[in-house]
Amino acid sequence: MEIKSFINILYQAEVAFFVGVPDSQLKPLCNYLIKTYGITNKHIIAANEGNCTALAAGYYLSTGKYL
Repeated sequence: MEIKSFINILYQAEVAFFVGVPDSQLKPLCNYLIKTYGITNKHIIAANEGNCTALAAGYYLSTGKYL
């Protein structure tokens, strides 16, 4: 599946927050998000898995949304 199609599916499911750790498997997704949206408060590339968990938890606590 093409990355752009995958992102469109996520947006149709109302997923609007992305956080992850760059690695070889997620590189195309990270590159697409940066190229298309830049680094914003909705598209965050974290340094490690612990940071990702903290960011996701903070997003949930502040918005009440898990997507």
